[in-house]
Amino acid sequence: MDSSSFLSLITSQHRPQPKFNAAVRASIEPIIDVINCLQSMNGRFDLATATGDQLQIIADWVGAPNAIPNAIPIPFFGFDDQDGSLPFGELDDPTVGGYWRESGMNDSTAKVMDTGLFRNVIYAKILLNQSDCSEQSAIDILSLILTKKFKFTDNLDMSITFTFLDSYEAWERELVRMMFPLPSGVKLIFEGENEY
Repeated sequence: MDSSSFLSLITSQHRPQPKFNAAVRASIEPIIDVINCLQSMNGRFDLATATGDQLQIIADWVGAPNAIPNAIPIPFFGFDDQDGSLPFGELDDPTVGGYWRESGMNDSTAKVMDTGLFRNVIYAKILLNQSDCSEQSAIDILSLILTKKFKFTDNLDMSITFTFLDSYEAWERELVRMMFPLPSGVKLIFEGENEY
């Protein structure tokens, strides 16, 4: 859209007046710029094609996370029977080994998602926001964010047991924990994990 379509609407009495035409053009061009900007918004915030800041804005709108908390274990000095433990090392050179975990330190860090996974998490969050917490709803949501086979069982005691049928990484378990549609008060248990 440009100003020529509006300038053509000027009556024949004022059309030959250059100052009048300039005044009309100066007053309508900012409005046309706003209209053009608003018309281009749909294309910029289309979830299928959005990237960068637009994708993050969509995620903020629907409440989707852009990182998976507690997904990557931090290597600490530990004992042989502890998962992920390293021999004693140095802070400046983690390849030498681990270091002591101090009181209050987290034992894991967040994993930033790549664009493809982030987009799928946004789709899943939209479904989660509309979820009725049914079995089919859970399958639809988890199928968007996982490539591994899985199953889950309602224990009929306000808990659901989730099982990965293939090997998985810690971040995939945490992603399921975040996105599984649970009614209020229902607990999600991962098979093989200790319950506390």
